[in-house]
Amino acid sequence: MNYPMGLPAGISSTLADGIAPAVARWAATQERRILKEGQPLEADLLSFAGALGISRPDEIRVMKVKRIPLPVPDWMMQIGRMCRLPVFAPAGMALGKGIYVVPGYESSLPHELVHVMQYEREGGIAGFMNLYLRQCLENGYPGSELEEEARVKGWLPSA
Repeated sequence: MNYPMGLPAGISSTLADGIAPAVARWAATQERRILKEGQPLEADLLSFAGALGISRPDEIRVMKVKRIPLPVPDWMMQIGRMCRLPVFAPAGMALGKGIYVVPGYESSLPHELVHVMQYEREGGIAGFMNLYLRQCLENGYPGSELEEEARVKGWLPSA
């Protein structure tokens, strides 16, 4: 389902500039947790990450969690649901070189590895978050160029 925000570029850029620093701080904290508590990539995913051009793919860690934490309080999520807004409930989320995944959704890991590559390309968490938020505000989550790239590149070829 497509839920484009459709905000003009100037407004989405201003909002992203204001929100991104706080989200980037949250993401950096989550990344540290995942890097400390997560598991290394399995061989096929390590190879895939290398093929994407990710530097030091051996540093990537994956942490399985029942529910992926989000940078907004639960009460805000509840209001969003009551207002029938599309509420984000991810099955996987890359935060720098740390990846959260909900058990049963490990097939999303190649998609998340594309996001790890994008973090590197955009200069780290701060640069990625600003661009990602701006794209989502302008075009909606599914319309984001970063999401589209992850959908296209995020699959493992058959062995």
